[in-house]
Amino acid sequence: MLNVALCSYGMSGKVFHAPLITAETGLQLHSILQRSEPTALADYPQVNIVKTFDEILANPDIDLIVVNTPNEFHYPMTKAALLAGKHVVVEKPFTLSLAEGNELIALAERQQKILSVFQNKRLESDHLDAQKIIASGALGRIVEVEWHYDRYRTNITHKKWKEDNLPGAGTWFDLGIHMVDSMLCLFGKPNAVYADMRSLRRSEGSTDYFNVQFHYEDMRVILRSSTYVSEKGATVAIHGDQGSFLKFGQDVQEGQMMRGIIPGMSGWAQPGEDNYGILHTHNPGEAKRISIPGQLGCYEHYYKNIMDAICGNAPLTFLPQQSLLGVELLLAGEASAKQQCLIKL
Repeated sequence: MLNVALCSYGMSGKVFHAPLITAETGLQLHSILQRSEPTALADYPQVNIVKTFDEILANPDIDLIVVNTPNEFHYPMTKAALLAGKHVVVEKPFTLSLAEGNELIALAERQQKILSVFQNKRLESDHLDAQKIIASGALGRIVEVEWHYDRYRTNITHKKWKEDNLPGAGTWFDLGIHMVDSMLCLFGKPNAVYADMRSLRRSEGSTDYFNVQFHYEDMRVILRSSTYVSEKGATVAIHGDQGSFLKFGQDVQEGQMMRGIIPGMSGWAQPGEDNYGILHTHNPGEAKRISIPGQLGCYEHYYKNIMDAICGNAPLTFLPQQSLLGVELLLAGEASAKQQCLIKL
């Protein structure tokens, strides 16, 4: 049994990490960092509440530390955890600079510790369905992909690291990293990027709208997000020389976990009726248009792989090198938007 410590019990800790850790039989949620009220005890009465990060670092019983703090703390806390001889899971985005990410990867290798980034969107139906359709070859040569992560959210939250115009803040780093990560998994590194980014809700705020085009040799991938979309279209659209695939709806796992439904419970990850795809293909003399139910997501695979990798039973799937490449593309997209020019990668 591996003991795990959480560095925060905000939304990511309460909704994602704590439930997924406790759902994995090989892991035990040992400690949670809460500097004010110990609210986590209502959900996990057996857990240790600590008030300082140093208490987690100094505890020899803790094997794995989850750094699920605001983006600016990812690098220093991950570095301290690795130096203390702990395995580390860090929230996305991995770091705010390439130098920081490279340093952490090298440090993890020297310390012989697992370092991974929580890229959970790879385990949702959007990514899984896109992966399956592309691998099937049904669309022929892929020429264009458009991926949306839209919301209708007019309110401004109190979270400065998400709302204010600070390094690593805004929806490009918060949501864009998910789409960038999926793109890298499906197609590898692009050749160039051209980006448009704005703050729609207030001029002095962080990015809450982006339209980013990544250039591949004979393909374009367009990543889009806006906070003013109340009627959503396709989440993913993939077009090839033999047809198109459109994916609608939203993966249910996040919504279920917000309601207290976790892996192993009845109905876990079952797609809703609005979560489906349309595959329209053109073969010589024949056109087909069929509806395809969304695949089951599998968030639980993340911590299962972390546990297996720590125990030496399986290779690590969520490698930090790929997450760092995602950071490189985030920074390049941001630079493109500021300079209003195409940036080669």
